[in-house]
Amino acid sequence: MKMIAENEILYEEEDEVVSLEESDISKHESLKLGKSDLAIHDVFPNTSDYFYMLDGQWRFTYVNNSAAMIFSKIMKQNVVGKYYWDIFPTADDLYFLKFSEAKLKQKHVYFEAFSVLTDGWVRVNVYPSPEGISVYFRDISEQKRYEQSLEDERKRLYAILNGLPGLVYLRTREGRIVFANQTFKSIHGEPNNGNCYSILFNKEEPCSYCHKGIESETIISNQWQCVIKDTIYEVYQHPCEDSDGTQLFLMQLLDITKRKLAEEEIARLDQLNLVGELAASIAHEVRNPMTTVRGFLQILKTRDALHENTDYFDLMISELDRANSILTEFLSIAKTKTKLYATVKLNDLVESLYPLVLADATNQDKQVVLEIEEVAELTLNEREMRQLILNLTRNGLEAMHTKGTLKIKTYQDANSIVLAVQDQGTGIGQEMLGRLGTPFLTTKEEGTGLGLATCYSIAERHNAKIEVESSASGTTFFVRFKLGDES
Repeated sequence: MKMIAENEILYEEEDEVVSLEESDISKHESLKLGKSDLAIHDVFPNTSDYFYMLDGQWRFTYVNNSAAMIFSKIMKQNVVGKYYWDIFPTADDLYFLKFSEAKLKQKHVYFEAFSVLTDGWVRVNVYPSPEGISVYFRDISEQKRYEQSLEDERKRLYAILNGLPGLVYLRTREGRIVFANQTFKSIHGEPNNGNCYSILFNKEEPCSYCHKGIESETIISNQWQCVIKDTIYEVYQHPCEDSDGTQLFLMQLLDITKRKLAEEEIARLDQLNLVGELAASIAHEVRNPMTTVRGFLQILKTRDALHENTDYFDLMISELDRANSILTEFLSIAKTKTKLYATVKLNDLVESLYPLVLADATNQDKQVVLEIEEVAELTLNEREMRQLILNLTRNGLEAMHTKGTLKIKTYQDANSIVLAVQDQGTGIGQEMLGRLGTPFLTTKEEGTGLGLATCYSIAERHNAKIEVESSASGTTFFVRFKLGDES
């Protein structure tokens, strides 16, 4: 068989393989070349893309110059006239399967694959005809490298977004989520191209905040707060663009629930400090004249001429004593530094106060139960701890109806020693729970609202924390002392 020259065109007419010089093309009439053959001659020989033709028996009938050059890498002989499996013995490869599909269905087939001829990626188009198939392919290795580079960049970006704290997701202008980090998925599941307002808020329309600032010509970042399932989030919205220019928004939701609670606690402590400063400034000035008045009332009470007014004197003295006890509570809140700390066994302290609490309960036709477990010693101010325990137990007794039972418990968990006071009252309303410990806050008709404020103040000075659980069947106050803390 004659070797192909660089300027030759190869085709097969009937069963004979023919090689024509370029100068012989004008003689196509005698060789019965059809119009399609001329088109092949005019278009494909010098194109940089690769083109070849296979007949119905899978023989190569035409190979353009570019394809001939890459075929020469795997065999030195001309491929025209050779069968496909002579060149590619693996008959079940992707190419053969795609070629067969186009031939059987007489339908154009398009695919991308790695080519041993180009040692790179190619995009292949297969065009069937009754005589066989035409194969046109182009090297897309550079495009594939660019696409892979984009994909790698996308993966790096998603890895960064996955590492960001909080709920992070990318959304379109309409709210469709195109990416969500692992934190988002662990809480809300796979977004599956769903809308953020539907997944997060169970709404049918976009949120008003999301559209602020995105309708203008210059889209700016935005920030706001929202609540999702009892969790408070700080929301940050940053505009960005996808690689194809699509407008996206990077959303980051940070859980600030603890921060909000801390802010409320700071505000409550500020109130305590304000009351403390007020108490410290006036208590002593008020107490001095009260002591004088009380003394003269006691003197007057002893005189025979005023004996008939004894009941009035007792009432006035009682009211002065009540006012003095309120001032004492004021002063207790005002203390910021208390000395006389000592190592104390909490169980011993509770047991020593038990008779006093039991006496109060018996007078009110109520019961008291101790549930004490072995706990470690604590460094406490004993006098203040007595006051805290008595305040909590008296509040519990006052909250119950007759025949109710008050439980005083001590136990130790992994991180703290706990004093718990549990009553069987009617519970505390949700609107009041968050405000407990605020000075002057009370639900009692004759209460001052300073008892619990004093307890919270004492707990704070001992690095302890008061927690409350309340329902319609009763309320439990937990005082948690951190293990290892020294006041």
